Amino acid sequence: MPTIHAIATGGTIACTSGPDGAVPTESVQELARSYSDVFEHVDVELDQLTQTPSSELTLEDLESLAHRIRTVANDVDGIVVFHGTDTIEETAYYLDLVLEKDVPVVLTGAQRAHDQVSPDGPANVRGALNAASHEYIRDGVYVFFNDLLHAARPVTKRHSSNPNAYDSGNYGPVAERTPDGFWFYRRPESLSRTIPTRELTATVTVVPTSTDTSGDRIRDAVDRGIDGIVVDALGLGNVPGNMAAAVKDAIEMGVTVVVTTRCRNGIVSDVYGSDGGGKTLKEAGAVFASNLSAHKARLKLLVALSTCDDDGDIRALFDPERYTGHGYIRTKHDV
Repeated sequence: MPTIHAIATGGTIACTSGPDGAVPTESVQELARSYSDVFEHVDVELDQLTQTPSSELTLEDLESLAHRIRTVANDVDGIVVFHGTDTIEETAYYLDLVLEKDVPVVLTGAQRAHDQVSPDGPANVRGALNAASHEYIRDGVYVFFNDLLHAARPVTKRHSSNPNAYDSGNYGPVAERTPDGFWFYRRPESLSRTIPTRELTATVTVVPTSTDTSGDRIRDAVDRGIDGIVVDALGLGNVPGNMAAAVKDAIEMGVTVVVTTRCRNGIVSDVYGSDGGGKTLKEAGAVFASNLSAHKARLKLLVALSTCDDDGDIRALFDPERYTGHGYIRTKHDV
């Protein structure tokens, strides 16, 4: 019988409703008793790390979770994390970046509180336990939700309340849980290079972009002494001209600026040479994050700046030519 270490952090899966709203109240031990049939086929170790809505988790909480996983990983076959749905994709990606990933880590949760009619928690926990103990899934970090297993890097919450809350964009899910077992659409593996960071010491903020956005938020961040800025740009990586000027000034001040696209699918690319075009930003020294979302690029930049002293090393971590399991494969016929 496989041994699974289950770590609970709170979230809707642990919530009960009261006059002041739904709050996490159910411990992992109480959830295990409620879902007793779900745990029949695994030897589970229960671990309550915190009892917090994921919207209120801190970077220190993420560090503590990574530390706990490192502590137990050598003695178990897999790890399941009960987590709130608001930021589950960020925690999964952070773990995917910083862990050695010697055993599978599967995060799951619920869109409906523990005491609601037809809660989705039990089915999600069952699937996560199945995934974490599956012989073919031996490493990497994943999110299991609504019968789908997603890799940590591309998965995104697409609906605020529907149980079918997550997708992976153009990547698609890794696998689907069916009545006959897991159907795999691609090989289960991490899509991230490991950056073995233990402590996040840098500061990074995300600046959104829309029509005629000024550069004030960028300038304010630089004045506060920020280490890095993620600009969630338009289209292929373009911004209004006024914002571009602030980006250039920030880079000249030694701030690392990473550019993402607010589009759900597609990459950023240095195509346009106008005042705020992506080519102009890249020539000014901005780092392009290919198809990584802004909130995940923030985490990656936090990890990179907390680990690397050299600008070239930071850029290498965002280089799509060096990605693992996806990205560009160049041929002599490329034009």
